[in-house]
Amino acid sequence: MNKFQLLLLVGVGGLLAFSGCGSEASETSTVTFKHTDNTVYARLPAEPDLLNPLLTVSGYSRPIWEQIYQPLLAFDTKTLEMIPALVTGQAEINDITEGDYAEGATYTYELRPEARWDNGEPVTVDDVIFTFKTSFNPSVPAAALRSYLEPMVDLRVDPDNPRRFTIVAYRKYLLADQVFGNMHVLPAYIFDPDGLMADIPLANIISGELTDEQTANLSQFAERIAQPEYSRDPAKVTGSGPYRLVSWEAGQYISLTKKDDWWGEFLADVNPSLAAHPDSLVFRLIPDQAATIAAIKDELVDAAAQLDPKDFTELKSNEFVLDHFQLLTPSAMQMYFLGLNNKDPLLSDLRVRRALAHLVDVDLIIESMFFGLAERMVGPFNPSRDYYNRDLRPIPYDLDEARRQLAEAGWEDTNGNGIVDKVIDGERRELELDYLVPSAGRVGGNIAILFQENAQQVGIKVNLLTREFRAMMQEVVDRNYQIYSGAMAQDATVLDDPRQLWHTESDTPSGTNRVGFGDAESDALIDRIGSTLDAESRLQLYLEFQELVYNEQPMIFLLSPVERVVISKRFEASATELRPGFMVNTFKLVDLQQ
Repeated sequence: MNKFQLLLLVGVGGLLAFSGCGSEASETSTVTFKHTDNTVYARLPAEPDLLNPLLTVSGYSRPIWEQIYQPLLAFDTKTLEMIPALVTGQAEINDITEGDYAEGATYTYELRPEARWDNGEPVTVDDVIFTFKTSFNPSVPAAALRSYLEPMVDLRVDPDNPRRFTIVAYRKYLLADQVFGNMHVLPAYIFDPDGLMADIPLANIISGELTDEQTANLSQFAERIAQPEYSRDPAKVTGSGPYRLVSWEAGQYISLTKKDDWWGEFLADVNPSLAAHPDSLVFRLIPDQAATIAAIKDELVDAAAQLDPKDFTELKSNEFVLDHFQLLTPSAMQMYFLGLNNKDPLLSDLRVRRALAHLVDVDLIIESMFFGLAERMVGPFNPSRDYYNRDLRPIPYDLDEARRQLAEAGWEDTNGNGIVDKVIDGERRELELDYLVPSAGRVGGNIAILFQENAQQVGIKVNLLTREFRAMMQEVVDRNYQIYSGAMAQDATVLDDPRQLWHTESDTPSGTNRVGFGDAESDALIDRIGSTLDAESRLQLYLEFQELVYNEQPMIFLLSPVERVVISKRFEASATELRPGFMVNTFKLVDLQQ
């Protein structure tokens, strides 16, 4: 389960238009459409890294791979409640009251007998075990996912029912049901045809109690799954879901087609998670905002999100667009920020990071770039949460305070060149910072320019370095950055667990604590949040954690906007709080002849 995955700060903001999360399509009988086929053409703002739910670090890949691979339980697009997908019902949860895991719990599921892979074989518990083995394989770059799975110690098959299995957790965890249940299952016969992991007990992989031969096999498997064909080749990217990958034309599009005689076809009426109405799905890569608007007006896309606020506003006044599209603004559980490399020598001092925060006029950004439809944020949790700490004062735009913080940290312009400097490790360094900017992000670029201009006024030189999305994210993953524009896609369906983004265990090349935040104190607090099931007790921990992050300023928290979505009226469809704001598999083609 890929929670809190990083997105690019491409065109953001939006204007509230017509409705909230969705609206009924208006009368379409007098409107003609360019496309009449049952294919959904969706805009893809950036190219995914790969199509593997366990390995991806890009939020742009999920709308595609979730049509190919299925979870045990999915989230309902309207209620956001978990509903069965590969399993027959909700987890049976029981406390463990004795033995080695007396403080833990068990989660029992049963696989659907109908579920099938593309080779006609049933989805089995062995596939579920294989998926968890892959996740826990220490050589597989899935540290972010492993941080959520940490309470798990074993998976046991019911000896009387081979489709029934129980996950054992050594401790109680507030997200365990969602994390275990939303695990997307991979076919073992595709990813491990030689059985490299088949004979290695899952419990041993989790505990690390491995022989040299087992360790070698795990490493060999990790090398295999990392090969591009297992994330790009249609012959290898195959799951139990309704769609299969047809082609991936780099820089252009990714296309999927619905499988013939898909196993879930006749269950969709009673189970919304199995809906698969379109015959084909085409995800068109259109990073540029102007090109996206042109594609909408030319009906080259049926669905698009993350539209630039100015463009979205203009669409509201376009008669052709209003006749052909719904304009929707579902809640966007996102946090926009400027990431700071806390371990960089120039940014390791809290006072420097605080000074940088005072350079950002967030109120101006909200009013001029988001048309007021965004809310300031002071920390890592979305303002819509009932445990959001509203006692924390937003960092004000204040250049004088920024200068004061820099001076207090020992930064001054000793040579009169307009840039403050300081001796660090015996070397005089000027405060010159590189700022990574996404090439497709017009609003993100404007924020960067505003930041650069304000920084210059207090004696900081900022170099704006434009990067293509994947190249930029690779530099962030490698920690080869000082500042970058980004957004965290938060999840409306589950409570916040700070472990993945803020625990030091996630401060690894494959982890997602990419700002280098944390120490023993913050780790202990994060651990307590994750194990506290009582809401009132957890509230106090949430508030304390937000205050701790606020006081350390590991990144510059900006705002949370609403989403901006357009959906063609040739489909019966609505927006959703699930990312990216719509679910293409739920689109029903409208009979325009009626």
